Amino acid sequence: MLRRWLCFFCALALLLLLAGCGGADAPALVVNGVPVSRGVFRYYEHDALMHTAQYGLEPNDETGAAQIAEAQCRRLVALDQYLKQHKITVRADLKSEVATRTEGEWALFAAHYRALGMTKPDLTRINTADAQKKQLVQHFYGAGGKHEMTEDALKKSFVKRYVGFKAFEGALTTQTADGETVPLDADAQAALREQFRQMANRANSGTDLDALYAEYSETLGLIVTSPLAVSLMKDGDPMYDDSFFKQVAALDPGSTGVIQTADSLYLLQRAAIGENDEAFAAYRDEVLYHEKLPAVEAFVAKRGEQTTLA
Repeated sequence: MLRRWLCFFCALALLLLLAGCGGADAPALVVNGVPVSRGVFRYYEHDALMHTAQYGLEPNDETGAAQIAEAQCRRLVALDQYLKQHKITVRADLKSEVATRTEGEWALFAAHYRALGMTKPDLTRINTADAQKKQLVQHFYGAGGKHEMTEDALKKSFVKRYVGFKAFEGALTTQTADGETVPLDADAQAALREQFRQMANRANSGTDLDALYAEYSETLGLIVTSPLAVSLMKDGDPMYDDSFFKQVAALDPGSTGVIQTADSLYLLQRAAIGENDEAFAAYRDEVLYHEKLPAVEAFVAKRGEQTTLA
């Protein structure tokens, strides 16, 4: 009898062990027959908890975050299935973007992702969804698409959303002997602002910006070897302070002004970009995505609502 009970408990322990292993690997959801990993679900859940205002949630609303995560997982599957059903293939350049982005994010935040229970394939799947949505933009609104956005409309959007400029920088900080970066004292900051104001006046009176750049660089002991290039930026560009775009956009094309950020002054001349500007070709896809991604997001959300859970 004792031996029989020992066999029973050993068998029970084995079943529990197997059940535990299966539970660890079990998907968080099965959507339209497709498993979605716990790592992917946790990514969306964590994102909702970190951006409650964006999702209309109260802080620490775990129930609401789980609902957001479920909706996102439904969309993930619906999007993938729609592309497969309609034989829509993601472009090679978009796939390359996914690979590059995933490698970079995993290199920087692997510990964070692992803490969420994510794997690298989970992150790839999430980033692939962004590429798939861009491909749907091309499918619906790109050249030859059912709702093709005209070249004229794209060019007008380009001119509206982007500003061009040439600029050089003056630092409002300095380094101590120990290598610590500290703000300039008030007098030094005021002197730099006056210097840049005078250079702006000279530029607006006809002095070439490159000449001013060479002159300013010489005072710093630097030698200029190439002219200033025209840069393009859009509103919300993460490379610049929030107010930078507005300050540039407030300048008339061709005019020069002084723009201040937290740590720097810029002598900046706004460049005129037109609908026939050669830069448009390089930014064409980005403009299209900016204009039409919201429509694709809504389309995918509706498809997600139509999915079923196992």
